[in-house]
Amino acid sequence: MVDIHCHLIYGVDDGAASFDVSETMLADAARQGITDIIATPHYREGMFPYDVDTVLNNYYRVSETAERLGLRLFLGCEYHADYDMLGNLRNKRVATLAGSNYVLVEFSYTSSYINVHNKINELISEGYIPVIAHAERYGIFQKDPGLLMQFREMGAYVQLNADSILGTDGGTIRRTCKKILKEDLADIVASDSHDMKERRNRMYECRKLLEKKLGNANANRLFENVPRMIIRSANEDYRRYSS
Repeated sequence: MVDIHCHLIYGVDDGAASFDVSETMLADAARQGITDIIATPHYREGMFPYDVDTVLNNYYRVSETAERLGLRLFLGCEYHADYDMLGNLRNKRVATLAGSNYVLVEFSYTSSYINVHNKINELISEGYIPVIAHAERYGIFQKDPGLLMQFREMGAYVQLNADSILGTDGGTIRRTCKKILKEDLADIVASDSHDMKERRNRMYECRKLLEKKLGNANANRLFENVPRMIIRSANEDYRRYSS
């Protein structure tokens, strides 16, 4: 499995609080059969600063543990959409997903359709490929999951959280996931894991559930094929960013 959305780099956001927690999260991922991970520290102006020096230093340290465990660890960012999103991406103020053209973008849960549409269009017009983080959490998609088809037709991808599918984030979110999956509007399932307690990685459990509900081929697409495509598209920009 490939996990493109998690917060296991310690000391940079509301994810792993220490190096020990990062190590434990990596070991847990390996036990579940995850082979590739994109760590995605938050960037949200005024809340999560994504200090590049700290992110890189802690990423390199955690990468050594990942390598010992046989995991490939890449760097990304969960970007909370704002007015300077394109500028921050162009100047590498924040990382794309593993140096690809894919950008994991988050919105406020009460964002309007127009706001989401404009930001998605902004990214696409500049050659980026948006991945809508935990789409099931936003009010517009809870009300009308079918709107996701419009964004996918524009060129965006839809990511759901494993916890949301399993129901640990509440009934409304679980029902939204069920509708999205039933209508075949999801592209990726990721962990969005933050720790080893309330927000731990449950990818294996979720995959087994979806294998029963959707079949092996669909589970492979959500947990392996599409997320691995993102990593395979990584380019020289990633090596320049992380060197």
